[in-house]
Amino acid sequence: MSNSIKQVKHDFSAAYNQKWPRAYFDAHLSLDYVIPDRAKPVFERILAEYRRVRNKTNLKIIDIGCSYGINAALLRTNLNLDDLYAAYLEPGGPLSRVDLMEHLAFFRNRGLRDDIQFVGLDSASRAVGYALEVGLLQAGISANLEARDLTIEERCDFADADIIISTGCVGYVTAQTFARVYEATAATRPWVISFVMRPYSYGDIAAALQDFGLETRHIEQFRQRQRRFSTPAEQHEILTTMTKCGIEDQVERTTGYIYASCYVSSPPGEVLELSSMANN
Repeated sequence: MSNSIKQVKHDFSAAYNQKWPRAYFDAHLSLDYVIPDRAKPVFERILAEYRRVRNKTNLKIIDIGCSYGINAALLRTNLNLDDLYAAYLEPGGPLSRVDLMEHLAFFRNRGLRDDIQFVGLDSASRAVGYALEVGLLQAGISANLEARDLTIEERCDFADADIIISTGCVGYVTAQTFARVYEATAATRPWVISFVMRPYSYGDIAAALQDFGLETRHIEQFRQRQRRFSTPAEQHEILTTMTKCGIEDQVERTTGYIYASCYVSSPPGEVLELSSMANN
């Protein structure tokens, strides 16, 4: 990714590591950040395929870049992202107050599924801590794996994983993080599902996963909206880069939204029977 895109890409970092998620949701709603919601049915479809192929019911999922446990909240309940935006941001909403017990009760009362367990990884320690406190994560690791390896205890938290997911962390983390996570989980050969903002490249990560014997597929029909462009400069730079890289950009030009590509990595022979899904 060019330095010019890094210079104009919207920076959410100020909202990523506060004790409460309100600023995070406010910042994301301002740009109609929808990728966790758009990714949910894709994840559910692939989780169903994993259960079929591996003949498993209870699943352990590692979420790279988990932030406040948004993917866990969506996949372990019937909530959608609009429900979460309303709960956190509407005055008088159930999560609009600074009250841990109310937050804990909110998710508990939504019947958190116990057949899906989440382990979250994020460098934002307060965000991970929140997701742990309200019960969205069964374990959480606050670490920058670009800079260091996992500890023995952290490796134990990752052991026996079934699926590794990410929605938007590529660009903040590289193949280094994915390789360190996968090495700790390789005994169970988990699948990896990543949504990657266009035009970020997934090539280095796919190559790192190939070292563990995984085949990576870019599934075009699972491309999903991520968020609106934040500024004309961001839009110009991303579209210019897409043109230079030979990436078709009509959907970004006509909608004003950045889209994310979907990549699925799995061991050879574990064929995914994935039907077409709409992306609009």
